[in-house]
Amino acid sequence: MRVLTPRAKRAIARRVLLVGGIILAITFAFWQRSELYRIEAVDFASRQQEEPGWTGHRQKTLNDYVGYKTEGRLLHKTGQAWLALYEELASVGQDRFFRPSWTPLNELAGAFDGSFTYIALEGDGQVRYLGVTAWHPGDFPAAPLRLRYPWRPLASLTFLAGLLGYVLIPWPRRLPHVVAYARLTSALLPDLFIGMLLVGMFYAVPWFVVPNHAHSSHPLVVEGGWIVLTVVMWGLCLFGLAIYATAAWYEVLRVEVAGDHLVVESMRAVERIDFADIERVNLAMREPPKLLVRAGWLVSLLNWRALGPTLLVASRSDPVIEFVLRDGRRRHLGLTAMRHLDRLISSLKGAGVAVDPDLES
Repeated sequence: MRVLTPRAKRAIARRVLLVGGIILAITFAFWQRSELYRIEAVDFASRQQEEPGWTGHRQKTLNDYVGYKTEGRLLHKTGQAWLALYEELASVGQDRFFRPSWTPLNELAGAFDGSFTYIALEGDGQVRYLGVTAWHPGDFPAAPLRLRYPWRPLASLTFLAGLLGYVLIPWPRRLPHVVAYARLTSALLPDLFIGMLLVGMFYAVPWFVVPNHAHSSHPLVVEGGWIVLTVVMWGLCLFGLAIYATAAWYEVLRVEVAGDHLVVESMRAVERIDFADIERVNLAMREPPKLLVRAGWLVSLLNWRALGPTLLVASRSDPVIEFVLRDGRRRHLGLTAMRHLDRLISSLKGAGVAVDPDLES
């Protein structure tokens, strides 16, 4: 059973940290509290005077009006904490949002139907009233960001931690006698631009859409069929993960010119190829993977914007160097962004291996 080479393990760990940082950062940035309380100090005397005249509410006594408005949705509370809360709200003259776990609001757990209630506060010979509305994601008016998104301060730190891990894990050394791929085009750009864009975009879409429509703190909502959107979007993240897997493969792949033989290292093997075992070296063309093209056609059915990139991929062919061994086996290496190819070609020719003239140009 083949195992991953040390370089392969580092390449995979590098991208696991980066993808983990992206996923956690988006989760922390958009995870909302499932419930808050919007509370206001209620002045029934003023509200009674604001009632339209045709309703007849102005002619009622204040006690009758209060009884009418609070019927079936009135709780009674006492205590200095409740009175302090009322004074705070009355002084600012507007409603405010609070966490249900704060004292004394934690006393309301299970005490009303979860939408709205009045609270009568008795003390000092007076009765004061609070109006409490249960707020959920998507409700209007929106709660302050600091209360809605409790984990958002960790988002940037998590992403930077993943990015730092990606950068600090040792990269393969680029030696003159080692044929490898340019780091910028084969690893950094795919990882930090294409892969990050695909994974981040498709993972974030459900967080933008589902919670505010399903009144949930997260997008994993079965009711209403929202889970379908989440599963589809997160499934499309596989395209980004495929980019990361390809970049890891190119990072690890290298050919070392060592005396009378080559050492070819891939993700799961280190293979020695003697010059004497190589019959010839050709220039060939590699067609795009059929599975990738078919996936592109499938995505194009869902979104016509993917048709253009799919056509470009389907019509593209990349040059590769083909090693034809004397036992009939063949080895292929892509030529795009390959470094130190001239050292490889000169070593093969010096060993008497037949080399395609097009590779020397």
